[in-house]
Amino acid sequence: MRLYFVRHGETINNKKHVFNGGSVDPVLTEEGQQEARRLGNYLSEIKFDACFSSPLKRAYETAQAVLEENVMSTPEIKVMQDLTEMNLGDWDGKAIAELHDEEQIKNYFEEPAYFDAATIHAESYREVQQRGNQAVKKICQLSAGQENILIASHGLFLNTVLKTLAGVPLNEIRRDGLLPTSSVTIFDVNDRCDFQLVEWGIKPE
Repeated sequence: MRLYFVRHGETINNKKHVFNGGSVDPVLTEEGQQEARRLGNYLSEIKFDACFSSPLKRAYETAQAVLEENVMSTPEIKVMQDLTEMNLGDWDGKAIAELHDEEQIKNYFEEPAYFDAATIHAESYREVQQRGNQAVKKICQLSAGQENILIASHGLFLNTVLKTLAGVPLNEIRRDGLLPTSSVTIFDVNDRCDFQLVEWGIKPE
């Protein structure tokens, strides 16, 4: 089975450098829609047997745009709550620049294993890691016997989960930054649930 993990396209929060976690729900910008269609064109000849999406608009709209460009028969998009972005609590929707004095900001960006999410009523990286692993396992179970699965989600969520699948320690998952918007990361998975990274963060131009 091959899993195609897609990060959503650009939103106004991304453009304005505002925290864009699981409790805010902006739609795609015009550029975000265009880049999602470019990704769809890049994947247009892949016959997707199933598609799963976060319930947030930016991920769902990206999944729709990708499938609209597909020349094969396309599946129904199944919404999965556990694919939602990391909840950033008190920071969600606030400008990143305004929070540079926050006690946990350095850990959030540089030391994920030490990020004390409870202080801002947020979700921790470890909680996202656990939730994401459960979501991927469930997708594999639901898609048993199928070949190509499209999964639309979010930057922090995907970085946390996919770096973990690739064997990267939690505290190093942000070392290379987040996945680009409207990018695809591909993993192969066998019957024993062993994951093999095929391509990381491809963003068609």
